[in-house]
Order: sequence, then C-alpha cells, then structure tokens
Amino acid sequence: CFLDLGRMKNQVTKSALRDPSGLSTDAVIPNHPRDGATSVRHLSPRLLVVGLTITSLMAIMAGSIDAQAPAGAPPIKIELIPTPVGVPDAKANPAGNSDADKSGSDTPPMKSDIAADSKGTNPAQPNQPGMKIPEAEVPENSLGPEDYRKWTAPDLTLVLSGNQHGYIEPCGCTGLANQKGGVARRYSFLEQLKKEGWKLAPIDAGNQVRRFGIQAEIKLQRTAEALRSMQYQSVGFGPEDVRLGVGELLSVANPQGDSIDDILYVSANVVLLDEPSFMAQHKVFEKGGMKVGVTTILDPATLESELSSDIAVNPMVPAAKAALASINEKSPDFRVLTFFGEEAAAQQLVRDVQGFDLVVVSGGYGEPTYQAQTIEGTKTRMLVTGNKGMYVGIVGLYRNAPMKYCRVPLTDEFDDAPEMRKLMAEYQNQLRDLGLEGLGLRPIPHSTRRNFVGSKKCGECHTTAYEIWENTPHAEATESLVHPGERSDVPRHFDPECLSCHVTGWNPQNYYPYVSGYLSLQDSAHLTGNGCENCHGPGAEHSDAEVEGSTISAQERDLLRDAMKLPLAKAKEKCMECHDLDNSPDFHIDDAFEDEYWPQVEHEGKD
Repeated sequence: CFLDLGRMKNQVTKSALRDPSGLSTDAVIPNHPRDGATSVRHLSPRLLVVGLTITSLMAIMAGSIDAQAPAGAPPIKIELIPTPVGVPDAKANPAGNSDADKSGSDTPPMKSDIAADSKGTNPAQPNQPGMKIPEAEVPENSLGPEDYRKWTAPDLTLVLSGNQHGYIEPCGCTGLANQKGGVARRYSFLEQLKKEGWKLAPIDAGNQVRRFGIQAEIKLQRTAEALRSMQYQSVGFGPEDVRLGVGELLSVANPQGDSIDDILYVSANVVLLDEPSFMAQHKVFEKGGMKVGVTTILDPATLESELSSDIAVNPMVPAAKAALASINEKSPDFRVLTFFGEEAAAQQLVRDVQGFDLVVVSGGYGEPTYQAQTIEGTKTRMLVTGNKGMYVGIVGLYRNAPMKYCRVPLTDEFDDAPEMRKLMAEYQNQLRDLGLEGLGLRPIPHSTRRNFVGSKKCGECHTTAYEIWENTPHAEATESLVHPGERSDVPRHFDPECLSCHVTGWNPQNYYPYVSGYLSLQDSAHLTGNGCENCHGPGAEHSDAEVEGSTISAQERDLLRDAMKLPLAKAKEKCMECHDLDNSPDFHIDDAFEDEYWPQVEHEGKD
C-alpha cells in the first residue's frame, strides 16, 4: 500500500476546539464495508442526532471546551466521527415525549464528576475501612472528554482496554502520526501514570486476535506477555480468541507456576475441557487500599462458527450470577463486569444480574464515549472500549468521592516503550525463523490458474506504464518493510500480514501467497514491490503469447489480453483490497481516488 500519499484532507485544526486531554486524535471517515466499518449515512439515529447535536453546539460552547484545555496546548486534529457522549438514564426525561426521546439520542451530556474538586475538597483523603464508594453523580455543563491530568490522584485507577483484534501495533502504512493504538504506546502511558504515583489496575475485555492459524497463536502469546508486563489484573476472551483451540487458551489462561492471584485470564462463562477449575471465573484483588471484584462474559451470540468440543461458552445469566455471588462473599468496594458483545446485550445482562458497579463493553460499534453511560433500571454505569486497541479508558476510584472517567487516545504523542519494541522484534524474529511453511502458509493456485512473471517483464512492452510504476511508492513497497522509514529497528518482510500488500503475488486480504507468487527476497527478487500483476492479474501466459514465434492462436492471445485489462471503473475497488480503512484512511475520503491517488499512477495500455 502507499506510504503517506498526500495529507489527510479531513484533519483540521482550530485552537478553540481541543480535546481537553491534550492528546491528538486522528480523523477517520468509516465508509468502507470491511472489518465492520459503518458508513456515516448508516449510523443509528441515536448516533446521528448526537453527532449533529455536538457539531451544532461546538460553536456555542467552544469557550467552555477551551477552558478545560491545558494552557498552551497545541491545536489538535478534530475527529469527524460522531462521538457520543454518555447516555443519561431515561428517568432524566420523565415526560418521555421530547425529540431526543423519539430519536433515541441523548439529553444534555453527563457531567464529569468534578464536584469534589470544584469545592476544594480532596477526594483522595483516607476513608474508614469498608466504606463504599459514593454513587457517580450526573454532572452539569460538560461537553467532550475529561482531562485526567487535572484530577486529584485517585486511590485506585482502573485502566480499561479491549478488542485489540490483532492490532498489536500500528502498521505505519499511512504514517504513525495518523494511527492510534499499540501495546508499546499503552505501556508508555501506564508508566507515565505510575511515575505520578498513581496506583493502577489494568483490565481488558478480550479479543486479542483477528484470525486463526499459527501467526494468530503467536500473536496471542506475545500479547499475553505484553499484558503481564503491564500487570493486567484481568483479561477476558473474545470470539476470535476462542477459535484458536484449547491448547493455546490453556497456555495463556493457566500457565504453569501461576498462583491464583497471578492468573491473567478470567471468564465466568468460558469453560475449557469441561473443567471450570482450569479457568478463574472471577477475581478479587486489593490495591491502593481498595478491593475490586472482576469477572468477564463472552456473549455466545458473537461466535460466528462452531467451537471445538473442548471449549464451551455457557449461558450468560447463570454464569454472571454465580460469579457475582462469589465476588460479593469477599465484600469488595467495587464490582466490574467486562463483556464482549453488543451494548444492548450488556445492558440487558446487568438488568438481569443486578449488583455490578461498572460494565465494560467491547465488540460494539465505534469509539469510546466521552462520558460513562447509565443503564435504565440499574445503578450500573457502562463504558465501551472502542476497537483495535486505539484507546484506553481510565476510571478513577475514590473512597469518598464519585468515580471519574476519561478516554485516552493512544496517539504518536506516546513514545514506543523500549520493552515493547523488544517484544515486537522478538515477534518478527519468530515469524522469520518459522518461515512461511512453519506458519502453515503454502502457495495456492490463483483463481485464474495463471502464473506471475514480475513487473519488469511487463515493462518490456508497456514501457511508459512501467516507468510510471517505478516512480511510485508501489515499486518500493517491499523495501519499506526491509528498511521501514519509521520504527526502523524492526524489519517486517517476514510478516505475512505485511507481505500481502507489499509484494507481488499474494492474496491481500487473507494473507497467503499464490503459486508462482513472492516467497522471499532471495527466491523472488523479480516479485518485490506491489507490482502490475496485483491489479491486472498474473501475466506469464499473456507475456508468452506476445513473444515472436509463439504458437498460441490469435484468438487465445486476444483472450489473454482482455483478461489483463482493468477498467478504470473497477480500479478503485481493486485498490481498496490494500487501501482499506486500517492502512489507508485517506483513500476513503470523497474523491480522493480520482483527485489524488489515480493521478499518481495513471497509465493506459501498451505504448
């Protein structure tokens, strides 16, 4: 895929409109169908109304938002995705007949729980043993996110993540400044909080991988290492995790030598080998003078395929009730449920199983909300993690004050932690040492049953088109893996998830080579770069048919010529196989293909 082609047209700066966290966030317009992305025009009515409400109020309340921003903070990129604020309890609108009620959108945003600070009190003062945390209040006059740097240090801070979905680090294809997420940035953020004296308890809602196979298994193991390094207290399972097989799950969920307090994976309803004792169904830990109980639930409705017989995902309600009862026996100060599934299902579960203080949801649509949401008929607050590990949420717990919440985008303003860079290097080296065969990847025939020949061969006849290609980033796509422009300490030319769009002769979406496609720098030097045949199809037979003295009939020759043609009307769709939302968000801006991308590679047929 292209690297840094053009500036993002949907990034705008305006000093009066800032994220009070002081952290940049990138603008992404989700209009591509892959990976569950949703077009803005297909958003739910609630999200559309909320987005429009926020937009219309921005000008009026810009001063209020700006007042929350740290002095001297640089202008930051505005997110064009409608980001919903917290949803108040329906009881806040008893008449039940307002426009907001009809549309499913929010009444005024929930306040940021800063009452204690504004009165000059110190919410971190010691409290009497066993005293419960006050219920969160509904604050006034807050639009947008909190600035956690203005908080008095909490007694304990929960750090919330989830749905990494295989994105262990930003790929860098569109420039690291334009991508969020990654365990290396997350580690750095946690270390910053620790240096400020904050007591942390990280919790993850699950779904670390996105596919199954040997590379996904390796990625799960490396992710588990990263989570242990960050001292996660609890990690749940997602639907992609449980596809990997019981052996892999046991190795991370119940590693040899772990005491019950050190067990990383927790699940109330995932059972391995029909033996509940192989998994922790819940966990109660004490830190910062506060006792927290946590359990996790995987919604069976999220499973897209049948699991192996030695993995069971049990019904949610009885599992959650049993886990909560066991947690309550330890008299915790705060009870957390992490839930992988849709928000509506999570809300129904906490209505059916009353008693959790917080439910953390992964697997639903879009970004984390700016404020915690209430759930009608319960005292439970709800937070969402967002997707692909791009954000973490922090929940400040105080013994004598309401909890506070802030979402934090993991942008390039957080340096990559050396500890995690080392882990990423080990991951890439493991892929190198195994090789494609060791990863279970064997070339399969292309759907056309034709073979690849390399762009240089194409250039023997298509000289102008070849000269144009040589001067595009496509020609240097493989080199950008061997010697990355950013994070140059870790080459990535042994990683199938990178190779698929950076060489010639691979399936770009399913990460495997075709017969006669690229295999290695040594064996396939003629197939480096994202070459002509990735768009036009394998060209060996076409090339042979054009050689003087060929015995191929004129009719068959013409058929081969026609097969290589890619009409401009279909070119954009072909490009999106690599220029997807994850790796090339600029490509999905209106008219970007026609105005920016196509002019850089424009070519037509033979000279």
